Amino acid sequence: MTGHGCGPRNNADRSRKLNRHWAEAHVPKLGWLRFRLSRALGGTVRNCTLVRDGQGWHVTCGIHSGSTDALSNGKPGCGVDFGIAVAAYVSTEDSPRLMTPTLTHGEQRRLLALQQRKARQIQYAKKRNGGRYSKRLRKTAAQIAALAARQARRRLDFTHKLTTDLAKNHGFVGIEDLSVTRMTAAAKGTVLQPGTCVRREASLNRAILDNCPGERRRQLEYKTREYGSELRLVVPHGTSQTCPSCGVRDPKNRVGCGREFACVHCGFAGHADKIASIEIEARARRAGGTVTKSTRRSGREPSRLRFAGTGARVNHVAASDQVAAVSRA
Repeated sequence: MTGHGCGPRNNADRSRKLNRHWAEAHVPKLGWLRFRLSRALGGTVRNCTLVRDGQGWHVTCGIHSGSTDALSNGKPGCGVDFGIAVAAYVSTEDSPRLMTPTLTHGEQRRLLALQQRKARQIQYAKKRNGGRYSKRLRKTAAQIAALAARQARRRLDFTHKLTTDLAKNHGFVGIEDLSVTRMTAAAKGTVLQPGTCVRREASLNRAILDNCPGERRRQLEYKTREYGSELRLVVPHGTSQTCPSCGVRDPKNRVGCGREFACVHCGFAGHADKIASIEIEARARRAGGTVTKSTRRSGREPSRLRFAGTGARVNHVAASDQVAAVSRA
């Protein structure tokens, strides 16, 4: 670290590479901070951000790579159904992709014990210490943060591997246009109108967020452009209730809350998530184009999407009970 008076004069000189493994970034009021390069930058550094998690400090660099969207790879497309019990089911595959638990059984027990210890220490601090955190309480909080950071890294590692494989090996990737914010809204309600089944809804919300569907979609948006693929968003309603054999959508096709699908009209049976992925692929094929932004985020009419490269808006893909069915062996 150097003195404060020798900083760069413009943003372009706020970082510099020392050798193959080390670089420096200039932080205001601190000077030059040395950090290890965990990967090649691959472009011109535009900004650097210091981030702290349970494992320490990290430097995140925003770069300008100068790359453009790749040409179409010409590979067949697929539909992907993201879920909780099954992390992802690809329509062109016969088995689901399961995400290993982000914390082992022993780590889950340790996390629960640490959280209980933290609650006791906070209660003691409020009664005896005027609310001030002791060194032991700060140490407990740091241990919880370390486990949470480990859990987040494992989740992100699986997500990157999944999205990279989907974008590389398929001409288009169809996914459901889900509103994660609405799906995970708090169910506790208000004092006048309290919610029902709050604990069950909270557990479901945690399970949804643990699978990070929004992060998977964000990564697919830029990786599909990088590998010559397309991301197509489809209407999520009734994907697991539509039979791929006869094309009839009926809620009675899903009996109970299990993962089984049995058509009451033609007798076709299979895994519900596999059926949903086939229906997503069929809707994505009829959609065409590359969807870059959802209307839920941009504030436009929910029933419409804007397609990349054109200024026009087109309607969502209609439900498949009005079109020919796609059958799969």
